[in-house]
Amino acid sequence: MLSEKQKRERFIALRARNYRASLQLEGFDVEPTRGDADSDPIPEAARITRLKEHYAR
Repeated sequence: MLSEKQKRERFIALRARNYRASLQLEGFDVEPTRGDADSDPIPEAARITRLKEHYAR
């Protein structure tokens, strides 16, 4: 059985993969093979702004 910390880490990793996959489905250029969200050069605020601009078209 997984500990609480392991569950939390797996959830965070899964959430990052799902977010990256949803951006890719919307047409954003992302690297789907990278699994570490902390090393992402684009801050989350900038990604959100880009996504809002995409939907504002």
